[in-house]
Amino acid sequence: MITVSDIRDEGARLAICCPNCARLRYLNADRLDPAASLEQVAAGLKCSRCLEPDVEIRVMRRDVLTGYWPAESAR
Repeated sequence: MITVSDIRDEGARLAICCPNCARLRYLNADRLDPAASLEQVAAGLKCSRCLEPDVEIRVMRRDVLTGYWPAESAR
């Protein structure tokens, strides 16, 4: 079981993704229980755009080549 603390320790971030409207937003992991599993985190959330309760929690890592997070660009 992967926990919020495990994700933070590896330097990754968590994001909420809505399969209904495709909204993707990063989560503030400091506001989450460090011992919570990703499934537990997802169970307590819903999409803020369309209010869909069936959201996914994704682990986001920096691009190895550019150093940017997904959804960032080098403009």
